[in-house]
Amino acid sequence: MQWMAEKGDPRSPSLGGLKPRQGATAAELDDPRQYAALEERQTRELLQAYAGGVQQIPEIRARIEAAEQSGERSTSELDEARAALEQLEAMKGRLESEAPQLLPDAGAQAPGKDG
Repeated sequence: MQWMAEKGDPRSPSLGGLKPRQGATAAELDDPRQYAALEERQTRELLQAYAGGVQQIPEIRARIEAAEQSGERSTSELDEARAALEQLEAMKGRLESEAPQLLPDAGAQAPGKDG
């Protein structure tokens, strides 16, 4: 349990190349504008990483279906994977409404079309 708390779940897909956050420099801590810029940059990087994860939805869905068909995963593991996929799909919906510019296919869909 401690290992997973520190290292994460090895079954989880990557978050689009998300790197560990760098701590604020002394200059950023001293200057509210620089610190605000740091926070904005970190938030943008996090959103871009999640947008990258959203792109993996079709692959994740296919992997879940393949694991179910092959019987290589237990029912509880499949249920856990489906729950995580539902959360990722919900996140995609939020990104589509709140930050569509982060999604690479944002301009490819017709306005008002539900995916």
